[in-house]
Amino acid sequence: MDSQPIIRDLVSANIVSTIGSSHGTAVQLVESDKNPFGHTIVNTQNDRVSDPQDLVNLARQIETCDAFVRANVSNRLQVIVNQMNYLRQEAQRTLMKARRDDELNHCACNLVRRPGQTYYHYERPTGQKYLSIMHPQDWLTSTKSNGCPHRFLGAYRLEYDNSWTRDPTDFDDGLDDPLDELKQQKANDAKQNQKMLEFLIKS
Repeated sequence: MDSQPIIRDLVSANIVSTIGSSHGTAVQLVESDKNPFGHTIVNTQNDRVSDPQDLVNLARQIETCDAFVRANVSNRLQVIVNQMNYLRQEAQRTLMKARRDDELNHCACNLVRRPGQTYYHYERPTGQKYLSIMHPQDWLTSTKSNGCPHRFLGAYRLEYDNSWTRDPTDFDDGLDDPLDELKQQKANDAKQNQKMLEFLIKS
C-alpha cells in the first residue's frame, strides 16, 4: 500500500490547522478525486501538493489578497464619504446663497434694478438695509458728506437670472463672507495675474 499520500495528508492537515490558528487564514484546497470520471489514477503521488511550504506561501498570498481587498474597499468608501461631504457643503452653500439672494431681492431700493448693474448694500442705524448705486468712495468725495453715514455691507451685481454675485471692493475688510466669494475672487484674480505675467514673459 502506498503510504506517501497518507503522510502528505497528515502534514497538509497539520499545516492548515497551524496557519488557520496563528494567522487567521485557512487554506482551502481543491478536493481530490481518486477516480476522476470513473478512471482510477495509477500514480497518486502527484495528485496533491508535494511541498508543504507551498501551503504556507498560499496562505500568505491569501492574507495579502485580503489586505488588498480591505484597502480597496476602505479607499472606495472614503471617496464616497468625501463626495457626500462635498455634496452636503454644496447644498448648504446653495441654501445660504438662496437666502442671501432673496434678502437682496426684497431689500429696500428707490431704483428700478437692472441686470448687469452693481448695487451697494448699506444698513442704517435704525436697522433698515437698502441698496444704492453710490459706491462707498462716492461718499468720501462728496462735498456734502465726510463719509458714508451708514454701514457698508458689500457690493452685489444683479445677474440676468435675478441672482446676485458678490463684487470685491476696497471697503470689504471686516465684512462677512459666508460663501467665500471674496476669497474665490481674489484667488481667481491671482491666477489671472499669474497667467498674464507668464504670457508677458513668453512674449
